[in-house]
Amino acid sequence: MSILNLKNLKNKNIHIVGIGGAEGSAIAEFLVGNNISSITGHDFSLRKDFKNAFYKTHLSLKLDEREKALNHLLNLPIKINFKDHYLEGIEEADLVFVSQVWFKYPQNMPILQDLRNSGTPFKTITNLYFEFAPCKIISITGTNGKTTTARLINSIFENWIGNANSPFRKGGGGDFVTILINKISPRKKPKIYFAGNDRQNIQVLDKLNEMSENDILILETSSTQLLLNSGISPHIGIITNITPNHLDDHGSFENYLEAKKNLIKYQNKEDFAVLNYDDDVVRKIAEEHNKSKVFLFSKRTVQNGSTALRGLWSQHDGCFIRNEKIIIKFNKKELVICDISDIKIPGKHNLENVLAAVSAAYLYGVDLKSIKKGVTEYTGIKHRLKLLYNINEIKYYDDTQATTPEATIAGIESFNNDIILLAGGDDKGMNYENLARKINKEAKLLVLFPGSASDKIEKLIDESKIDFIKVEDFSEAINVLKDYYKKAAILKDTAVLISPAAAHFYSKFVEGSGKDLKEWVRSVASN
Repeated sequence: MSILNLKNLKNKNIHIVGIGGAEGSAIAEFLVGNNISSITGHDFSLRKDFKNAFYKTHLSLKLDEREKALNHLLNLPIKINFKDHYLEGIEEADLVFVSQVWFKYPQNMPILQDLRNSGTPFKTITNLYFEFAPCKIISITGTNGKTTTARLINSIFENWIGNANSPFRKGGGGDFVTILINKISPRKKPKIYFAGNDRQNIQVLDKLNEMSENDILILETSSTQLLLNSGISPHIGIITNITPNHLDDHGSFENYLEAKKNLIKYQNKEDFAVLNYDDDVVRKIAEEHNKSKVFLFSKRTVQNGSTALRGLWSQHDGCFIRNEKIIIKFNKKELVICDISDIKIPGKHNLENVLAAVSAAYLYGVDLKSIKKGVTEYTGIKHRLKLLYNINEIKYYDDTQATTPEATIAGIESFNNDIILLAGGDDKGMNYENLARKINKEAKLLVLFPGSASDKIEKLIDESKIDFIKVEDFSEAINVLKDYYKKAAILKDTAVLISPAAAHFYSKFVEGSGKDLKEWVRSVASN
């Protein structure tokens, strides 16, 4: 497909699997908005349960907005097959749109796999963004850090566009012409569009028709969204890091790696691949990549004339640290962005995310003042090392966005004081040995929630080194904490880190409880 042949879909038999999800409903709205209505949607909820299912997958919307969105979807001129007729007639489809994890649901197998094997085209919402957006795309993927990096980039661009006196550096990175944003006509003034894999973020598929070539689309992109690639890559593709994850989805680390590499696979010489020099796997990608311009980022100090400038750093420009400052190296020139101490988001790992965001913004053409302002004013994402409360000099942090061992390790390494860790959930085929070593060394207490990942962690915990308690839910966890505080010597500024290191923690133990995380934490202070 291309932007010119949407009209060719009008007579096609189109099916959308998972139409009640955030991605599926956005696809339906987009197609109908382009006068395409030969659509059948499928959802394996019963009709009477569809409202609740829809609400759970549209958390980015307020309650009244969810109700409005649901009613609008149900009144579209399309057919929807619920559980009793799920996938009925799909074998006659000319084109199938699927969610990013369509292959994980047993209800879809083997029908959908057989259909795909027969040659029926399968597409995702990411394909639509890549194929139909008329503007340049900045897209971020990686095992950890992609959400923070995407939001950092958005913060920088919003500061840039929002300031009428900010220079607009056309051409990006190298040679540019400086003009003032307030001298761009209102019709041509760039707009920022931000969407992707973050479930707290609203999809902007319905905005594609209003985008111009001057606008900017920022996408967070997961490995499963990159599986069904269109042979198209973004203008700026960022890979934050790659460690074993989602192996239950991909079957092997090699397959997972190839999915991630799809982000930059189809770039050309006018594009940029922003790659993490400090990550062994991503550095290997940088060594092999020859489709576009490689731009490195690293937390390491890069000194002029040092051995660090040999090898990759002698071949490519990049962003790095020197003398506690963030430096851009481009065309043999070095530019200072800001001091590390100016960054507000906690955690050493977040420095990598800042470097990646700075790199993307600079390469696009954002002025240095706007980059600094966007980075230093950013305070973090929901559910990622967010301080919830300080109760009796014990600090409680929401890190439920950390669904991999590496993300939880990064959370632990963000603190120098005693740590009480609440973790657990479902396994995604990951190795927990490094996390267990970190817990055994640095945690005072581990409170472990149920799940297949928890079973792995439990086997690796050394109870001679730390206190360890298993719980079934948050109600029990809160009681455990209360009892523990009475018996143990708790130091001032102890951090209670709620960092799962596994999948489905938030949906099972927070959303499924009927209370939000803050309510549970507040209950620690009650008698």
